[in-house]
Amino acid sequence: MLFSILYEIGLVLGALISLPKFLYLLIFRNKYRNSLFKRFGAGFPSIKKGKRKLVWIHAVSLGETKAVAALAKVLKNDLNHPIIVFSTSTETGYVEACRAVSADYHVYLPFDFRLVIGPIVRRVCPDLVVLCESDFWYNFLSVSKQVGAKVIVVNGKISTKSVERYQQFPSYRDVIFNNIDLFCVQSQLYRARFESLGIDPKKIMVTGNMKFDGDYNRLASEQLQQWRGELGIAPEDRVLVIGSSHNPEEVQLLKAMNPVWEKHPNLKVVLVPRHPERFNEVAGILQKHQLNYRRLSQKQPEGFPVKVILIDAMGLLRKCYQLADVAIVAGSYTSKVGGHNILEPSWYGVPVVFGPHMFSQPDLVDLVMEYGAGLQVPLEDLSRVIIGLFEDEKMRNTLGQGGLKLAKDVHGATKKTVTLIKDCCENKIV
Repeated sequence: MLFSILYEIGLVLGALISLPKFLYLLIFRNKYRNSLFKRFGAGFPSIKKGKRKLVWIHAVSLGETKAVAALAKVLKNDLNHPIIVFSTSTETGYVEACRAVSADYHVYLPFDFRLVIGPIVRRVCPDLVVLCESDFWYNFLSVSKQVGAKVIVVNGKISTKSVERYQQFPSYRDVIFNNIDLFCVQSQLYRARFESLGIDPKKIMVTGNMKFDGDYNRLASEQLQQWRGELGIAPEDRVLVIGSSHNPEEVQLLKAMNPVWEKHPNLKVVLVPRHPERFNEVAGILQKHQLNYRRLSQKQPEGFPVKVILIDAMGLLRKCYQLADVAIVAGSYTSKVGGHNILEPSWYGVPVVFGPHMFSQPDLVDLVMEYGAGLQVPLEDLSRVIIGLFEDEKMRNTLGQGGLKLAKDVHGATKKTVTLIKDCCENKIV
C-alpha cells in the first residue's frame, strides 16, 4: 500500500515537471493531439469477452510495433482465435499498428494512474498480457496480475542505464519484475542484464530479435519503376535514402552530402523523418538551406530540378529502401536516440551506413559487422565514404550480399517466442 501511494505521488510529480515541455509540443508541434484524451481512457472500447480468451499486446512506438506485428498474427491463430487488444503509447506506433497489426482493437495505452488504468484492465480482464521490449508500468502490471493474467515480455531488452536505475531502487525493481512470468529476450547480453537485477534465470529465455521476422514485401520490377516515377527519379540517378531521421540529423547529414553532390550531381536524396509531426519542420529546414526539394504529398512542376525528396507520409520507409543504392539509417548520429533498426535495408540487399550512437541497438551493430553488411561511419568521414561507395560497385555488391545472407540467417525469433508463450500459458514452464 505504501509503495502504491508513493508511486502515484511520483507519477503526479513527473507529470507536473513534464507539463511545460508537453504543452509546447502540443501547441507548437501538433504532437499528442490525437492521443491525449485517449490516454486518459476516453473512448476505450467496450469489450465483451464471452467465453473467448483475451490477449493484450503492448508496444510503445513504431519500432516495437513493427517487431511484434507478426507475433500478433501468429498468436491469433495458435491460441484458438482470442480477442486481440493491441496498445501503443505514441501516435506513430498507433498508425503503424492500425496499418500492419491484425487485432480486434487498436488502442492507446492509458496513463498508469491507478484510477485511469485500473478500471479499464479490470473491465477488459486480459488472460495474457504481452509486453514488447522494455515498457514496464507498475499499475498496468499489478492490476493485470490481480485479474489473473499471465504477463510475458517478448523481444526483451534493457539498457545499462536502466539496469543502474533499477539497482538504485530495489523495492521498485522487485514489485515491477515480480509481476512478470516470463522474459523472452533478444540475446545473451540482455539475459545477463536481467539476471543482474535478481530475476530468476529460469524465467529468462533467449529467443532472438523479432524485428528480423517482420513483413519485408518486395516490390516487383514494374512496381519499382512506377515508384521511381512517382518520386521523379530518373534511371540514371543515384539514390541515397536517409531513414528515420531526427533533429538535428537532417542538417548534419544533408551538409555532409554537399561534396557528394559535387562529384555526383545526379544524386537524389530520399529523406524519411522518423516522426510525422516534424514533416513541416523538416520542409522548413530544406527551404532555409536553399536545397531544391519536393514533398511527396505535393505535385511538382515538370522538369523542376530536385536534390531532396521529402517523404511526408507514414509507412513508406521500406518501400524507399528498395530504391536505394546506399542507405543511411539515422537516429545513430544523435546521442539522444541511440540508433534504429539498421538491418532493414539489408533485406533488400542495400548497403547500410550508420553513425556512432548505437547504444540502443548493440546486437544489431555486431550482426552487421559480422556479416559485412554495412559500415559504421562518423559524421566527419561520411562524405568520403558515400562517394567511395557510389564509385565502387564491387564494394556495394559485397555489402549488399552480406546483408541478404544476414537477413536469411536471422529469422525464427517469432516462432520460438510463440512456443514459449504457449508453454507458459499451459504452466509447462515458470
